[in-house]
Amino acid sequence: MRKFLSLLVLLVFCTYQAQAQRKKSRFLDRCETIYGLGFSNFLGELGGADQYGTNGLKDLEMILTRPTAHLGFRYRRSPVISYKFNLTYGFVAGRDSLTRETFRENRNLSFRSPILETSLQFEVSILQVKSTRSRYKLQGVRGKSGIDINVYMFGGVGGFFFNPKAKYGGRWWALQPLGTEGQGIAASRSKYKRVQACFPVGFGFRIPLRDKNWTLGFEYGMRITTTDYIDDVSTSYFSPTLIGDKYGPVAAKLSNRSLIPSEVPTSAQVGQQRGDPTDRDAYMFGIVTLTYRLKSGRSVLPKFR
Repeated sequence: MRKFLSLLVLLVFCTYQAQAQRKKSRFLDRCETIYGLGFSNFLGELGGADQYGTNGLKDLEMILTRPTAHLGFRYRRSPVISYKFNLTYGFVAGRDSLTRETFRENRNLSFRSPILETSLQFEVSILQVKSTRSRYKLQGVRGKSGIDINVYMFGGVGGFFFNPKAKYGGRWWALQPLGTEGQGIAASRSKYKRVQACFPVGFGFRIPLRDKNWTLGFEYGMRITTTDYIDDVSTSYFSPTLIGDKYGPVAAKLSNRSLIPSEVPTSAQVGQQRGDPTDRDAYMFGIVTLTYRLKSGRSVLPKFR
């Protein structure tokens, strides 16, 4: 009886282990790691086209395109649907000196900031072009060869860290601690948080390399954000005297760098518009990706590629 029970326990254990191994194999066969390099850019108050500011891509300053690095993990739920985790690091910048629009040119502000973003994305394949080539290279024999081109769209939610800085006196100064719009002085203006939410939306495509476990691709995505302070500009001018008393002379200088002296009535005086709080800032990434499909070591083909 003891031997029978021992054999029964061993059989149950082996069955459980085999099932667990099969589940692990199926999971790994649907997983991919993603590596990427690309570019980033910014849409906000600073710089832009030679006209009143808009939310459109024509307000992009291509000269301020900056580098981006990317790591990701994809789980392919089906041939059409995937879930993706991303970690992206890039830079954004803006300069009023690049526009001839009167208000922004006179404002004369500039900034740069790192962007460290993590996000979860939902990916939907919208076009799949399959190969008609034979995998086995035998005349008259055709086999499964997977998807040659996969075009997809994505959306998701994430969070990001930013830290706008401006150059003054040969040094880059972090602007958030300086309260350049009276944050921390006026009761109605608290300092903004440098960690905010973002909502990525975009599209991309992938094509397999000679080794089918690797794919080369490109994706472009806009990030809608919950802040208007990526460039440290949002509301109206605050008293430089009060800012200087609270945060020092550098803070006072960086709060108002207008080209026309502040005593001129048409210039950037206290209470006049400095930014537009009704429009949130946005940034975007364009990334060339190299994707590796993980393998479980099984000799059989997965259900899909």
